[in-house]
Amino acid sequence: MVIGKLADRLVAEGYAHLWICYTDYNGRLAGRSIPRSRFAHVAERGTNFAKANFNFTILDQQVPDPRFTADTGDVLAIPDSEAVYPLPFHPGTALSFAMLHEEDGSLWDGCPRAALQRAVAALAEAGLSARIGLEPEFYLFEDEDLTPATRAGMYTIAGLDAQAAFIEQLTQHLVEMDITLEQIGKEYGPGQYEATATPADPVTAVDRYLVFRLAVRSIARAHGLRASFMPKPDATLAGCGLHVHVSLRDLATGADRTADPDHPSGLSAEARSFLAGWLQHADALTGLGAPTANSAKRLQPASWAPAHVCWGIGNRAALVRVPGLGARARLEFRSGDNTCNPYLYVAGLIWAGLDGLRRGLDPGPPAEADVGRLPATELAARGVRFLPRSTEAALDALDADTALAEGLGPLLHQEFLRVKRAELAMYRIQVTPWERAAYFEAP
Repeated sequence: MVIGKLADRLVAEGYAHLWICYTDYNGRLAGRSIPRSRFAHVAERGTNFAKANFNFTILDQQVPDPRFTADTGDVLAIPDSEAVYPLPFHPGTALSFAMLHEEDGSLWDGCPRAALQRAVAALAEAGLSARIGLEPEFYLFEDEDLTPATRAGMYTIAGLDAQAAFIEQLTQHLVEMDITLEQIGKEYGPGQYEATATPADPVTAVDRYLVFRLAVRSIARAHGLRASFMPKPDATLAGCGLHVHVSLRDLATGADRTADPDHPSGLSAEARSFLAGWLQHADALTGLGAPTANSAKRLQPASWAPAHVCWGIGNRAALVRVPGLGARARLEFRSGDNTCNPYLYVAGLIWAGLDGLRRGLDPGPPAEADVGRLPATELAARGVRFLPRSTEAALDALDADTALAEGLGPLLHQEFLRVKRAELAMYRIQVTPWERAAYFEAP
């Protein structure tokens, strides 16, 4: 569909409202609703937003020493006519993902969606494309006190039965949005679920993930529930990750470039080097994919979340998992969570993989043990190190990573760090109930 026909299509299909959306550096969907009378104007010209919006934290507090202030002008959010989704849970409303432009029409360097497009273009220059599958975990609670929507056991049919009405409505609405779930299941934690959508090209996969997240929250509210994608909503609960599955393809032929049945790993030379790039940049990728103070509380040893830099075949304790051999050969990166900006996170994974390809890196042998349960001496003997043990260390690693900085571009790289460090600084001065319980009457 060409842009000039977008407004006509929306009117013909009976839409009264168009939500034009972009993501801020916290990964939140932001935007505004456009009435039908303005469809044609906005399809061509876009709608403006202050650049200053991008220097605010998740709590809507402006960062110290912001780059973008009240006098730094606007960006124009121009809807992508190929990324329009009906919102059946809001009848008469469609959502379009936007590209952010400068006033002169050029793409803005700070646009997260454009950053992922640049990474995809760089992958194409290497003769490759990628199919991406995003696998988010989330909780359904009955209230703010974290009462789980069900206490059915992990992976049980009882867990599906308990929330069958929610799952059926979610699945049906996603079909109406042309998003197909491969599966949805009851996860480990009480009230925790995990879903997997059909893989797609990187930009489409992230677009669909963001629409999925919106749908989960909206439909949960309609069922009297609260959905949370928080990495670690409580110390006693299993964490929620955002696993990223990547399959490499030949750009010209579409042939698989991930598997090699003649190699012991089951992976092609390109996939092995791509994987090695992930391991090489693991600390920085954790800063990009798990960028909040809460994120670090999920990445603990022996927690079913990765805490060490290694890879394995079928090994869920590893940072990078190859689910299986042959047709199941793909790369799964496991340290990220839903507090990331997914465009930047997937872009970072592509840039890290490309660096591995360009340098011909080798990932070494796969881990064949539950590394989260090995003593430090054994880990050292195997050459396995920890991921950053704090959010501050992960963000510092991202700051120092020249390959990811170059790939993302200086504006996005530095402003993402500015926002997340400001958020972390606010967290550090908070006083928690745990601290009061421990120290109020002590010593």
